[in-house]
Amino acid sequence: MLSFGDETPYIGPTKDAGAAVICQVQTLSQALSAHDNGADVIVAQGSEAGGHGAIRGTISLVREVVDRIDTIPVVAAGGIADGRGLAAALMLGAAGVLMGTRFCATQESLMPEQAKERALEASGDETLQSSIVDILRDKDWPGPYKLRTLQNDTLDQWHGREQQLVDEIDEQREAYEAAFAAHDFDHAAVIVGEATGMLRDIPAAGDVIEEIVAEAEACLARPPGCL
Repeated sequence: MLSFGDETPYIGPTKDAGAAVICQVQTLSQALSAHDNGADVIVAQGSEAGGHGAIRGTISLVREVVDRIDTIPVVAAGGIADGRGLAAALMLGAAGVLMGTRFCATQESLMPEQAKERALEASGDETLQSSIVDILRDKDWPGPYKLRTLQNDTLDQWHGREQQLVDEIDEQREAYEAAFAAHDFDHAAVIVGEATGMLRDIPAAGDVIEEIVAEAEACLARPPGCL
């Protein structure tokens, strides 16, 4: 799976090794490039997603990509955490969905339990795209991609003051690493997307899949206009 850069040097060697190539894209032009270069699956990722992303919204991006690419599967990502989201993606023409935030809050997830609880308590309103956590973790992530996380004291302190953070980075990075080690998520990042507002529990991952598929099937079976 390739994302956040030029896929061209990697698709050929990956396919030569016998693996399928999934390219996650954030714009229509990236999707067309990945398709032309031989990707087997396109993931159209909207900015609602947790972790790194760009600025396009999921619904419009998926629709555009599906309308231009019909020879390989297109998968929707960003802001999807339940069966209604899966049904909506299928109605847009996607072949399926890629979900991160929903599976962060599962029993099998390696996310610390304190972070899972924070994700359950939060609304999608409480997430923010920022470069602050990348600066603190010494991640030289390429533009225009920023990291969506839950807002916390660290983001409140440094949002809009990134250059000052760079100037004080040694001291602030040490403090951030200590907060993460202590599972202090007032200061360490909880990396989830806007779908965090849909989380209500921490089930087994297999149960999540069964519930989402059942809800999507029920949604798609309803007559038009029914809720």
